[in-house]
Amino acid sequence: LELREIRAACPGPWMLCGDFDLILRDEDKNNGNLNRRMMGRFRCLVNDLALKEVYLNGRRFTWSNEQSP
Repeated sequence: LELREIRAACPGPWMLCGDFDLILRDEDKNNGNLNRRMMGRFRCLVNDLALKEVYLNGRRFTWSNEQSP
């Protein structure tokens, strides 16, 4: 099923979790390789589904390999 179909079938609050390999903002990426078209499409999906981002407490990224850039 498509996410929009799932959302339509769930009339109340719902939660969607996962690693989408997409970002909403430039500052969410640690290098300059941005795909603005995909960022825009992802942002539209987030808005269409009325999703809210869960922010990390005191961290910028969900993982780190502990190496300097």
